[in-house]
Amino acid sequence: MHNKDVLLESIKQPMEQYYQTMKDMIGNWQPLVEVSEKILAGEDVTNDRVAPQLHFLVDWMKLIMQVTRDAEWDWTKPEIQAVYKKIADSPIYKTFAEATVGIVTAILKTGQIGTLVEIGTGPGQVTDKLCAEMTHYNINVPIIISDRSPGIAETAERLRKLNPHLMIADFIWDIRKEPPSELLAKVVKPVLLYERFCIPYGGYDAIKSIAPVADILVMVEDLNLTGKKEAYDVIYEKIGLQFFTYVEAKKIFGEAFLTYPHLRYQNH
Repeated sequence: MHNKDVLLESIKQPMEQYYQTMKDMIGNWQPLVEVSEKILAGEDVTNDRVAPQLHFLVDWMKLIMQVTRDAEWDWTKPEIQAVYKKIADSPIYKTFAEATVGIVTAILKTGQIGTLVEIGTGPGQVTDKLCAEMTHYNINVPIIISDRSPGIAETAERLRKLNPHLMIADFIWDIRKEPPSELLAKVVKPVLLYERFCIPYGGYDAIKSIAPVADILVMVEDLNLTGKKEAYDVIYEKIGLQFFTYVEAKKIFGEAFLTYPHLRYQNH
């Protein structure tokens, strides 16, 4: 079992650090909204219309519009991978990764977790950082990483070679579908499931798919608070990202909690 109050207290410091860093880094978001409207309308804009730390997002949106104008989006294209690498190396995305790792590590340090499950692992940048933290704090909780791509096996093998002292398993799992029975059989509860921006690609139904696995869920997402779809939301839909609102997500989380009583609380 896990203690809600202890867990919430453990993540207070990394959450406060995340809020402050994002506030200092982004500041006014409105210029990006205005630029995205021009990009969606087909106008020629330069990335200097926004703060330097957001330049990569302008380049990203322009590339999405350019590629999807004539063809379907293909993540394997070299030009797409090159721009995406800039995104992964950007201060904002590094902040997202650090927040995820900081929150997960803080929860692990409470000693209340039986298994870690990561969805949308990809090449494993977040997992690399987490393994380093677990090593530093001598935490030996088993890790299960997953992705819908078969490449997850290569990522897992690399992580196992780098961290032979940790127990790292891998599964192919498309979170739009129910979790593999083999995965469910492998976990030791309580399970802490974490991710970094893959749930919106799976859609709201992905929440229902991960509910049978997670006792605790750490998600780092851009949940829309206003319910208003901005131009950049329309642009991102072209690459399969679904428009996620806080209100709708909270409703579906509530339904999942009723279905799976072990999901007893949310952290706002």
